Amino acid sequence: MKNLILVGRLVFGAWMLASGVNHFFVGLYPPPTGHEPLAIQLMAALIHSRLLDVAMAIQLVTGALILAGVFVPVALSVVMPISVCAVYWAVILERQPLGALLALAALALNGLLMLAYLDYYKGALERRALTLGEGGEGESYEAFFANPNGRTSRGGFVRALVPLLAVAALYYFLVRNRNGDWVLVTMLFPALVLHARRLHDMGQTGWLLLIAGALLATAIWLHMAGHSPGLQPAANWAALLVSAAFIVWGLLGRGQAQGNRFGEPAAV
Repeated sequence: MKNLILVGRLVFGAWMLASGVNHFFVGLYPPPTGHEPLAIQLMAALIHSRLLDVAMAIQLVTGALILAGVFVPVALSVVMPISVCAVYWAVILERQPLGALLALAALALNGLLMLAYLDYYKGALERRALTLGEGGEGESYEAFFANPNGRTSRGGFVRALVPLLAVAALYYFLVRNRNGDWVLVTMLFPALVLHARRLHDMGQTGWLLLIAGALLATAIWLHMAGHSPGLQPAANWAALLVSAAFIVWGLLGRGQAQGNRFGEPAAV
């Protein structure tokens, strides 16, 4: 089995490295342009946008790492999206037998090698892998942002609030399009969960957050829909002030004297 893995690694690494070297330095064969209309359009867009250069650079670097036996598990996982995209282009869009066969072979080699190195990915496959504090119980992503039936102390609230606000600010100020709007909508859930757990720790009910949630949802909807421009500023300010009030309350409020552990259940 070890010999098979070694052979597969050498073949795949050399393949990726050769593709990158050919693209940037040798040019023995040009990139495939395609025969089907959609395949031609996509490849032309990749070439003109220089995104194909990015893909080839990734193949060049990961191929060299795989051949050298350095950071092999990481290199295999980094190049996997390119293998998947190549299969999509060759099998779904282009539909030429030889190109499809080669793309599928590369994807199969990539996947089989990742299975061979599965032990290296076990940490990434753990359900509760993200820790924001000292690694104690209740410090996982689920405890802070997904499960409202629990309590979060003031210290845990601060640790979870900082990255949440940083991400919200990133999408609000820098991603000024519909994608940014939808991200802000989806972030309402983890934000409400975090605040509900903090309210539980202070002996309050999480249902109070319906006020802030409704105002935030209304403000985001008015912004996305573009309706009622005169009402939108008022909705924005109302949502901002109420949300800020809950944040300050969570930062200043004291937890209950008993049962102040992160993971202790509490009713919403």
